[in-house]
Order: sequence, then C-alpha cells, then structure tokens
Amino acid sequence: MPNKITKVSKDLWIGAEEDGYTPSFINTIKRRGHGFSTGFGTSHIMEDVLNPPAKSIPMQDDAQYNVAFYLYSAGTHGDFIDMRVNSVHNRQTLTRAAQFLLLPMFLFLYFILRLGRDDVPWLYLGPVELGLVVCMLLMCFIDVCRPLRTPVRFHHKNQEVYVFHKKALYRIPWKECEIATMFAPHHVGYGAFSDAYNLNLWLYPQHCVNNQARSQPVALNLLMSVSGHSETYSYWEFVRRFMSEGPTGISFANQPQAFVYKIPHANWSLKARIIGWILAPVFYCLLPFISPSQFATRFNPIKDQWPDVVHQWSGKTVKQH
Repeated sequence: MPNKITKVSKDLWIGAEEDGYTPSFINTIKRRGHGFSTGFGTSHIMEDVLNPPAKSIPMQDDAQYNVAFYLYSAGTHGDFIDMRVNSVHNRQTLTRAAQFLLLPMFLFLYFILRLGRDDVPWLYLGPVELGLVVCMLLMCFIDVCRPLRTPVRFHHKNQEVYVFHKKALYRIPWKECEIATMFAPHHVGYGAFSDAYNLNLWLYPQHCVNNQARSQPVALNLLMSVSGHSETYSYWEFVRRFMSEGPTGISFANQPQAFVYKIPHANWSLKARIIGWILAPVFYCLLPFISPSQFATRFNPIKDQWPDVVHQWSGKTVKQH
C-alpha cells in the first residue's frame, strides 16, 4: 500500500480517506509533554485525538466495528469489556522474519551445497545451516512464548478505564482517558512504502494508584496498523460505543470468551467434525507459524494477572484473558 498521507503544514497532516473517514493529524507535543520520541524526533507527535471528548467515527458499514471483537477483544462481560494491547494480538514480527528472511536463506544454502557438491549428504546439516534452523525456531518460540500482558478494561458502569502496565496500576476516569491515533513514521511496513498508525492510550502519573508510574506520560500501544488507518478506528469505535451506550451499543455485549480458531467447531456437521478431528493435529502444529497470536492466546500459560483490587473495582472477578 503506497504512502498516502499528505503534509499540509509542519503541524498538520491529512490521511487518506478510508471507509468514509479522513483523519487530520495535528502536533500534540505541547499536550503530551517532552520525552517521548517518534519518527519526527522529540519536537512532534502527530495525532488524531479521539478522547476526550469521545469522537464518533462514521463508518460505511455499521457492522465493521464488530471486527474489533474478533481481532482484539479478550472478552466482554456486561458492565465491562477487556481489549488486548498490541503486544498480545500482534506478535508475529519475529515469526515472519524467520519465514521470509531466514528460511529462504536456509533453502538457498541447503540446495546450493547439495546440488553443487557430491560430498555433502542430503540429511546432513552443516554448522551454518543448523544455526539458521535454530535461529528460526528460536524466533518463532519468542513470538509465541512471550508473556501475555493484561488487557485494558473499559468499564461502562463505573465510567473508568483500568490498566496494569509494567507493574503500574492505573485507574482512569473515562472523561480524562486520552486516546489518539498517531501517525507513526518510525513504524512503517512493506519496506517503508506504506504509512503506519498506532492507536495509543496515554498513561499519566496522576492516574497511577500504586506509585509505580514514570514521571513522563507513557503511550500504551493498543494497535499498530501498516495497512491503513481504518483498523485503529474500528478498534476505537467498538470501545467508544460501549463506553457511551453500554452493552446495548455493541453486538457482543456478553461474550466472556475471546474469539479463537477452533478445529473442529461445535457448529460443524458430523462429517466436517470427523475431518476436523483428523486434521486438528496438523492445524495446531502449523498454527504457531500461521498465527502466533492465536496460538499464544490459546496455549501460552504465562499471563500477567490483574491485582486483586481491580476485581473489586470491576464488581466481578475475571482473570482469564
């Protein structure tokens, strides 16, 4: 996808129209304070501020925001919803590097040596080849086995947002919760030929309740997108509708389990389920390479846990995520 953002002035950039919305990114460095470095350096933070006040994003397809439930939700629980952070639902960088960088290098070296020399056995791996294989497996392992961080809890009834980030616990009134889509030139994809966008929730020291916060605000990355900005606004609109309208504002008001791929699925026919049971071992063996995020969500037992006080605030104990 080509670079489509347009610079109007040094403090105003206009994004491309996607799904009926054209964002304007303004320099918010005075609002955020210094110390946060972006691709612009420390003098600019280009953002489309979404809250406060809550900005409604028009969408061509009203059901589009529901995609956020399937891709980013850790469960909806009536009074509150849990939304995953970027490090949980977007953990594929190392796996894709192994697949599209190291694997071609390994195959090239492997076949060149065996086709060019008669004294190299096909089943023998030299030190360099073995090193590449170990590196590929290690990179995939890191993607899958990194701890799952706690989601962000948006509580409609309390009109509060709960965040547990790097041992700091935040209790943020919704009217003070700063969320923005940031144009992120330091996160570009496809060989720097596309724009990149972060959906950030800003964590300020005054909202920290356990004295573990940094002195400067922290941008918690909820979502990074290199395929356009519409995904960040789908995520935001799902959250905004819930916080503004409550459970009636979203179609999945009480789905405590997050969406995961299942083979076989309970709704399949008997024949399809039999085939699914046969193919399930292959599917789950390949899942870490197809979708590291889905594999980690289902099987990784290393998860950060909410402090007990959050369950008291929430009015319900929900630990799974």
